[in-house]
Amino acid sequence: MTHGRLVLLLVTLLLAVVSGVAAQDASMEGIGLQRRCAATIITSNTLVTSAVCAKSDYPSSKYGQGGWRIVTGAEERYMQTPPSTAQTYVVSNVQIDECSNFAIIQIQGSMSFGGQLMPMFISSHPVSNGATLYTFKTSDPAGDSFLSLTQGMATDCEQFLPGYSDHNFMCTQPVLGQAVTEDYLGGDPIIGFSEQPDGPLAVLVGVTGLYYSTQADAQSAAANDATAYRFNALAASHVQDIATLAAVNPQSLVSTGDLG
Repeated sequence: MTHGRLVLLLVTLLLAVVSGVAAQDASMEGIGLQRRCAATIITSNTLVTSAVCAKSDYPSSKYGQGGWRIVTGAEERYMQTPPSTAQTYVVSNVQIDECSNFAIIQIQGSMSFGGQLMPMFISSHPVSNGATLYTFKTSDPAGDSFLSLTQGMATDCEQFLPGYSDHNFMCTQPVLGQAVTEDYLGGDPIIGFSEQPDGPLAVLVGVTGLYYSTQADAQSAAANDATAYRFNALAASHVQDIATLAAVNPQSLVSTGDLG
């Protein structure tokens, strides 16, 4: 697969699976949506994002039940203030795992898939050291929004966060261009390609999250430290929890193919 074909595939895929998580200010009339972060669709009523995003304005503490919306659409889900005409789904439940920086979102009703709206399989295959993965700058999709990530060497990652694997984290090491990742709340999908008989299948490997900088005064992704390590939630560790919430068979959510 050439780089050009890869980019085109990722563009098509991410237009389909990435939605925006927006909060509704109860003090405002109408929708009054403000974008929070990205979420990835797993089933017709279940999405995943980072715990950092979910805790930033947890609906039960600030907005009340149903105070969050999932925004879909080719452009609206990227907007900082989505219009009242945007397609939205009411969030009914958020389950947060702070230890692994992972959150599962459940919506009222269900999405109808088709066109650019579709779910994503979760990779159940281990990620090898040095593997190339991809994420997407969902906070600002203009221009070259893709970022190539490299699975970090365990010895290097342990220096920043000892015992990180015990928390079901995956670690990505610094790469050229990493500073373009600016969504400090995380939640963006980390994508790999699973080998299948009819060609590679894009699968969800993880969700972007914690940020560990080599600069003592830059422990936030907002610092854009290109030398920072990222510790991200490993999606495969949460398949059973997602399946339980969505009331589906866990095997229906995963792809077991090797990551290419």
